[in-house]
Amino acid sequence: MITVESVSKIFSGKEIVDDISFQASDKEILVLLGTSGCGKTTALKMINRLIEADSGNILIDGKNIRDQKVEELRMGIGFVMQHSGLFPHTIKQNIAVVQELLKWNRQKIQNRIEELLHKLHLPEDVLLVFPTN
Repeated sequence: MITVESVSKIFSGKEIVDDISFQASDKEILVLLGTSGCGKTTALKMINRLIEADSGNILIDGKNIRDQKVEELRMGIGFVMQHSGLFPHTIKQNIAVVQELLKWNRQKIQNRIEELLHKLHLPEDVLLVFPTN
């Protein structure tokens, strides 16, 4: 579960995220909806500490993210940027990046890729496509 409690962020004197709070349970879909520039992406970046919150608390499974090593925190969070967030590799290579960092063996990585293809009802040939295609 992700819990965001009274989180705020200020850039250049302007409050970009103003005292937001929400919870997202495991396997729950949560939508952050708002106009361009209202702080949606900033809020997401604070959850995986790409940006540090100025105030409030963010907890993942009851643990404050400030008490965790950034690298370990990010290994457990999937995050896709709105623009230019994918590495310039094939879809298969992009899927495997985190698993390789976790030192999974090739068979385990391949099994995960096949599992994702099945879940998303995608053909295998999509794995060789680059994100720009």
